[in-house]
Formats: sequence, C-alpha cells, structure tokens
Amino acid sequence: MLEAGRPIPDVAVWRAPRTPVALHDLAAEGRLLLFFYLFDWSAT
Repeated sequence: MLEAGRPIPDVAVWRAPRTPVALHDLAAEGRLLLFFYLFDWSAT
C-alpha cells in the first residue's frame, strides 16, 4: 500500500484484455482503487 503523498510507480496495468494503460494516466482521472483478481482471464 502506498502512503498518502508517495509517488505512483511508473508501471502499466491492464484495464481490459490486451488494453494496457499507464498507472499515471489513471491517477490523472481521479482516485484509484486497484483490485487484483488471480485467474480472471484464464481457463483455470
């Protein structure tokens, strides 16, 4: 978890399958809540 005021890491996250977006771009739109769900797009 990042503390308030800490810089956002320079990484890309997936908005949808084959649709990466820079975390900085998402943060520019407003507050973020990132949720990671393992196996969301897999057959298992």
